[in-house]
Amino acid sequence: MRYVAIGRSDASKSRLVRRLTLTLLPVSLIAAAIACGSGSGSAPASSVGGAGDDLALVSTTLFPERSFTFDDLVAAGWKKSKQFPTGTVPGSTDIWYGFFDQKDIEVRFYNSHQDASTLGVESAAAAIDQAFREGGQVGASNRGAGSSAVTKYKAFAVVGDTVILCELNVSTCVALANALAAS
Repeated sequence: MRYVAIGRSDASKSRLVRRLTLTLLPVSLIAAAIACGSGSGSAPASSVGGAGDDLALVSTTLFPERSFTFDDLVAAGWKKSKQFPTGTVPGSTDIWYGFFDQKDIEVRFYNSHQDASTLGVESAAAAIDQAFREGGQVGASNRGAGSSAVTKYKAFAVVGDTVILCELNVSTCVALANALAAS
């Protein structure tokens, strides 16, 4: 009986460490991106309405003065997979699905940073909010038994004139944005 109680305690500690890691890692990466971004124009996004404070933890704005192309993404290490029609995403000029750092990434292009910051954030927030409704908390898996293999984006970044939707957390968006800015 005593052995089982110790096992449960270890399991509880393991879950706590995972939760803290999932919570603190994106926040730390955003803080690092902000600190390293002086002179680069990077800035954190304000809370996006509709999905509550949780969405502020999974979104950011970086390099607002920059403009990026499809070729810039490929040069930064993003792997293209499929192009989507723009009809369902208001204001977008091009939408591509692909991979970066072995994570699903969708990139939505807009005519300007202003369009990405308004129309793009609105549609990205809706996509993220949908993932919250279907999967609960940030970092929860949406691919369990009985579910489809549809990507559920849990983070996004407004990067220049693009909106980047990321599979698991905002750190992947930040890493791609930094690779874009460096290329």
